[in-house]
Amino acid sequence: MGAFLARASLGLGLFLTGLWALGQSLSLPERAQVGETLVLEGRDLPQGRFPLRLEAPDGVETLEVETREGSFRLEYAPRVPGEHRLRLSLPSGVLEGRFLALGPAAPELTPEGLRLPWGLLPLPEGPWAGPLVQGERVYVAQGLLVLEAHLGQEGVGFHFAPAPVLALRPGPEALLQGDWTLPIPFPPLPFEGEAEDLEALGRLLKALAPPKPWPYFAYWTQDPAALTPQDLEAYGQDLRARHHRPELLFGLPGVTRMAEASRALRATDGESALRLAETLLRHTPLFPDSLAFFRETAEFLEAQGQPARALRFREAEKALRTWLPPELSPLIPALWTLGLAYLGLMLYLFLFYLPGQLRDLRAIGGYLLGFFRHPLLRLRHLHLAYASLGERVLAFLLLLALGAGLLLQGLDARVRETLLAPPLDRGTLRTQAAQDWLRTLPETPETRALLGYALLPQAPREARGLLEEATWPFALALKGDEASLAEAYRRAPWEGPVRGALGLGQDPWGLREPGPSARALYLALLRVELGRFLEDPLRGFLRLPTPLPEGARPWVFLALVFLTLYHLLGFLLPRRPASLSPTWVLLVRLLVPGSPAFSAGVGLLLLLLAAYGLLTLLEGQGPWVLLLAYALHLFGVVWNLRKPA
Repeated sequence: MGAFLARASLGLGLFLTGLWALGQSLSLPERAQVGETLVLEGRDLPQGRFPLRLEAPDGVETLEVETREGSFRLEYAPRVPGEHRLRLSLPSGVLEGRFLALGPAAPELTPEGLRLPWGLLPLPEGPWAGPLVQGERVYVAQGLLVLEAHLGQEGVGFHFAPAPVLALRPGPEALLQGDWTLPIPFPPLPFEGEAEDLEALGRLLKALAPPKPWPYFAYWTQDPAALTPQDLEAYGQDLRARHHRPELLFGLPGVTRMAEASRALRATDGESALRLAETLLRHTPLFPDSLAFFRETAEFLEAQGQPARALRFREAEKALRTWLPPELSPLIPALWTLGLAYLGLMLYLFLFYLPGQLRDLRAIGGYLLGFFRHPLLRLRHLHLAYASLGERVLAFLLLLALGAGLLLQGLDARVRETLLAPPLDRGTLRTQAAQDWLRTLPETPETRALLGYALLPQAPREARGLLEEATWPFALALKGDEASLAEAYRRAPWEGPVRGALGLGQDPWGLREPGPSARALYLALLRVELGRFLEDPLRGFLRLPTPLPEGARPWVFLALVFLTLYHLLGFLLPRRPASLSPTWVLLVRLLVPGSPAFSAGVGLLLLLLAAYGLLTLLEGQGPWVLLLAYALHLFGVVWNLRKPA
């Protein structure tokens, strides 16, 4: 009986133990995300410490868990995708469980933003390029801005491109507008975009608020009046780091907006206005109307009782004038004056010798019919054939001056347009576009020197070869040897970079690398444009932005060629005698100012004064200059009449 009871109690214990074991369990999710932390949980377990074997695709790991009040909780983050198996060894047996770890979701651009494993990165609307995944990092780009996010943690980095980003490539790299590729992060290169690119960047900066400091062109998207001293300091430092030169022109509207803001702030916030003005003077002093702006700033400071501070702007303005192209604004009124003087002289020669010419032409058919009856003989009776050698020379010189002035005005206007247009309006020659453009220019010592300067940071060996034959002071100073530096100083002892290289002091823009000024660039391009004109004068003349109407340019060119040949033929004709009546001589000489003294030079001055007076009269400025010319002319005529007596 006792044995039966023992067996019965053992069977009951085993039965109860089995019932209790049936309640033991591992609580696992069916699926989990790689990198995300999940909770492994056991329930209805005996008290104690038990081994937990975790079998993952990347290996086996054994942990120890401790149960309290029949359960345990264990945090675990799967490292690799695939099936994960858990085996918990208990006295009653082994509990098993499994779950599937899914790989991280691929980053995805949605209308709301960039969806990442850790959540959503909100993005402004627009044409975003990407996403490009490189290891644990993902990149998206729009316009001038590239965003860098991490797959495993929150946060975003910002990279500013020098030109609009068209596509992202492994590396990581960015394909920029203009078909050139740069690594990310971008090297500190000058801005090569346009004004509309800055507008788009401004909207992105407003929405995303990246940390400062920014590249200099990003500050152009902000209200200049809101820029802090720290912003302006970072702006200037970045300009220098990206090889910008104070001696070159800045044509982008961002600089002009800073000048306009400074003007507007003078009445309300003088210190902010002066901070902007000093930033412009220090870093971007050459922009449209910059000399007038600095002159106004100096006058404002003097009115505020700060003459010493104003003196800096006054003296800097003098230096800036030496960097700018020569001032040729009086050239157009001078051309009109020369044209009127030439017409006046030719009219005088025509009328003065007309009686004698008509008398000689009567035998061969008259003034017009002689061209058809005896054309060669008629050419011997041109009215220049009756003029003296001095009158012929004077008329030819006026025509040459008129033609040369018209050519200079056209070449000057064309070069100035080039200087204030891409790629030369960025205050640097070290943009990719400027280097490509310089390579298209005809090879002269000047253009080779400019290209050598532009290539110096990235291709020093090629740059040294291009600078070898150059004679400009900046190119000589860039060579660096003693003889070249001394020669550069002899040629340009006032240039700050040359003096700085020799340790002789600095100008207001501090120590910097020698480089070309806007005037040097202007002179080099003027020579290039002149060479192009001489290769094809007709087509070159038609392309020049002269003040002539478009349809009249071919006829003006043909007229200049014809008149030049006419004057050259006049030198080959022997002077024909012409007996003129004193009354006719006096009448014609009264008509044309300076005519009695053309050969003495004084007459030419009176003729030019009268031509300028006629021009001012036609422009509505009054007849006083013309009356003065005629008064001096009549005084000379009367003096000559009284002289023989």
